[in-house]
Amino acid sequence: MKRENTIVTIGDINYLWGIFLLIASARKAGMEEPFLVGVKKFTPEAERVLAQFGGVRVLPLDGIKRSLTCLKAHVMLNVDSEYATWADSDAFFTGNVSEILTPNSPDEIHFRLRAPFEMPDAFRGHTFGEDGKSIPKAILEAWRKDIEDVAGEARAESRYATSGSASFCSFSMARFRKFAEIWHELQMKVLPDRDVGVVDRSLRYYHQLDESTLNACLNFVVDAPRVQDVYRMDKERNRLFVHFIARPKPWEGWTKRAFRHFDEYVSVVEWAVAQGLTLPGSVPGSLVRSRKGLMRALIPWMTLQPKIVRRLKRLF
Repeated sequence: MKRENTIVTIGDINYLWGIFLLIASARKAGMEEPFLVGVKKFTPEAERVLAQFGGVRVLPLDGIKRSLTCLKAHVMLNVDSEYATWADSDAFFTGNVSEILTPNSPDEIHFRLRAPFEMPDAFRGHTFGEDGKSIPKAILEAWRKDIEDVAGEARAESRYATSGSASFCSFSMARFRKFAEIWHELQMKVLPDRDVGVVDRSLRYYHQLDESTLNACLNFVVDAPRVQDVYRMDKERNRLFVHFIARPKPWEGWTKRAFRHFDEYVSVVEWAVAQGLTLPGSVPGSLVRSRKGLMRALIPWMTLQPKIVRRLKRLF
């Protein structure tokens, strides 16, 4: 059943190619959902590049010093549809996923919980002496206390043993607006008031920022949506939500993991060109099909380069 749903994303001017291709992938697949995009440091031209798709509204976030990842709930609260679907802007759809975006029930959230074997990566360095295959007890207790402080009450016990990724989620804003408000309020309470990027490992209980706070809310907010039993966005090759989690992003270069989607992602660029759409700029070399072999050969260097840059920033 098709529901009234808005796809929400966010990004600064450096993510214009990512946002453009996320929306383009949806339109290429025949998806008609409106998009709400939280933007920072955008020019009028950048806004026009997005507006040409139709059904795209931007929400300026200039003047806010926090990392944009801390503002997901804030932007979602600005939808005027029954459902809101969050999709990170460094991602794309491989086909028409309109029928599987929203949860099966208005009492649920479409959200991917990790399997136990994935948890050590999610909580690396934050296991508090435990095996890392479930959310550490010390973190759960901190989450419960903070939810109680923000919401006035909290569940006595956590609902889930593992955490989930905040790169995608979909739930009824009509049913769970208060839940989204608590998520936003929690972020304002416990996350840095400056831009620290998407991860801050100095934070003891919320090092994954928006992901940590969303999981805290799903575990301890009294009236929180239940996580849908089956995550559907990773089951069919022609109906995937693909999130490019690491750097470089595809419009900068390719990682080994991301490269398996080279052809599908580049086909979105080619579709946009064929449609005569105004592009964010010249097509990056990493998104030119004839350079596929070169991009494959450059993967080791492109993967190493961001690590070198981060190390130099820490030193100097």
